[in-house]
Amino acid sequence: MAAFWGLVCLWALVVTQARGDVQFLERREGESVLLPCALERGDSPPLGVYLKRTWLRPGEVMFMYTGTELSATTGGDKKRIGASGDPSSRAVNVSISQLRVGDTDRYRCEFVVGNAASADLHLPGTTDFFLLVTAGDAGGPLDIDLVQACVGGSALIPCPPPHGARGTVEGVILKRRRGDAVEVLYDSKRHPASTSAPSPIPKERIQVLSAPGPAGFTHNLSLQRLLPHDGGLYSCQTLHADGPVGAGLGTRAIFVSVEGHCSCSGTPALLYALSAVVVFLFILLCLTVVVFQTKSRRSVQVSRQAPVYEEMVGMLGTTRGPGPRAPGETEYKKSFPENHYETPRGRLRKTDQE
Repeated sequence: MAAFWGLVCLWALVVTQARGDVQFLERREGESVLLPCALERGDSPPLGVYLKRTWLRPGEVMFMYTGTELSATTGGDKKRIGASGDPSSRAVNVSISQLRVGDTDRYRCEFVVGNAASADLHLPGTTDFFLLVTAGDAGGPLDIDLVQACVGGSALIPCPPPHGARGTVEGVILKRRRGDAVEVLYDSKRHPASTSAPSPIPKERIQVLSAPGPAGFTHNLSLQRLLPHDGGLYSCQTLHADGPVGAGLGTRAIFVSVEGHCSCSGTPALLYALSAVVVFLFILLCLTVVVFQTKSRRSVQVSRQAPVYEEMVGMLGTTRGPGPRAPGETEYKKSFPENHYETPRGRLRKTDQE
């Protein structure tokens, strides 16, 4: 029973850790963005709050102490960064104006909470932000999805056909945008594609997956054995004989974030395995309770019938034969008016003699 509840607690912990609130934001150059930083309720009010970049250019963006103005880490950014609210209230809104393509990154809020016993605690906010800033004259993708992966894991990127493409699919092409540059990482028709990326993804870490679907064959591309520098904005398209191949990312892109190391085969697989074990143990526990109750009822019924059986045995024992007579007791024999063992002829002779 203790092992059962232990697995339940472990399963709940994995579910809690697997949940991550991430907000994807897309802006054009020159626009502004608002990042709402919030912290869950706690015992002590925070002393201050940081805004940090954690992906392309890791580092501190700004810090705001309770009751004071914010301080930016770089001289030029202070003119573009603003904040409202107070860290002690566990809610601060940070704004970045006049956005540039170089502002593309993953942002995280960290609240500083005082700790008398040791160093101050740095607690992450409830939400991380992925900010993508595109050039003002760029078409930009119309549909962007976010994929979070761990180091050593994999990411699946769908490969839809480009607009206006018809005919048989002859291959796929993979592109990536980092900053304002779009690079080709993989082209199945041209084999190893030329790329200006400092660390291109080797061909052995790219796998093309095709499967039949309701509207025909669907094509996907899997990036395997991911590394921290593999993060970026990816786009995969199918190649056709007479179909156009644009220089941009197309109509759909996937923002891949690679962080941390995969401790097991993956959090979803571990979650499914623990869920299956918990369900199996719960069913086994229910069956054990049912069997125990059934046996208890049967034992109660048998114990109730035992006195009746003993009483019947006692009654049968008293009818087996007469017991010993007490001194002076006379034996009485029951007489019958007729003797059925005498023949009719014998009775007639006896009557004639009388």
